[in-house]
Amino acid sequence: MGANLVPPTRVLLVRIGPSWLGIGAQRSGTTWLTDLLVQHPMVGLGTNGKKEQHLLHKVGDGVVPEAEYLDLFPDDGVRRGDWTPQYLRHATTPAVAARLLPGVPVLVVLRDPVERYRSAMRLAATRGRSWPYPVPITVQTWTGCYADQLDMWAAAVGRDRMHVLVYEQVRTDAQAAVDRLWSALGLDPVPLSAVEEESSSSSRAEWDWTPGLRETLRTLYRPQADRLERDWGLDVSTWTSLH
Repeated sequence: MGANLVPPTRVLLVRIGPSWLGIGAQRSGTTWLTDLLVQHPMVGLGTNGKKEQHLLHKVGDGVVPEAEYLDLFPDDGVRRGDWTPQYLRHATTPAVAARLLPGVPVLVVLRDPVERYRSAMRLAATRGRSWPYPVPITVQTWTGCYADQLDMWAAAVGRDRMHVLVYEQVRTDAQAAVDRLWSALGLDPVPLSAVEEESSSSSRAEWDWTPGLRETLRTLYRPQADRLERDWGLDVSTWTSLH
């Protein structure tokens, strides 16, 4: 009994993973908004510097290990995050976000869905894809069904974690919108700069509507917009393409 007993080593578990998660919507100013968000000295991206990791949905699909994603966000005092628009529309992502990222604020910005669709097609044309883009048509039509996607996320992570902005309103008062997001991260606001700078992801090619397509999208998206107003309290009066 006289032997010296060495006390067990205490293992300090350091939480890793993003402090915030941006999920969409594609072609809704997410690159521009992320550039503004990270102007705060306490906010940043993953250690690889990418705004879009394109990994969390692959974790949900079971094709990427959790650590490959989580290790990009060390607990180093910086509120690091990821804004990948694919996450909003990808069906496996809400559940994996709820499991791996408990309590993490979920950030969303939504644009007039008809104009968003046109922007997505312009991007496809910029990248040299030939019409009729059968896969982009299907994916981009679903991408504008915002109410369905928000409900999918709210059911998994809880509505109280979701912070939803309207792009057209953010454009008119970016400081107020970003202040709101910083507040969700527990941070005081700082003045923004270079608010009017265009993001490097802007489309350059032209693209024209085929007969009847715009009218079909209006019919599809009007009920979605009504639900955003009724269920989420969003003011989408600036979405003039639906009028």
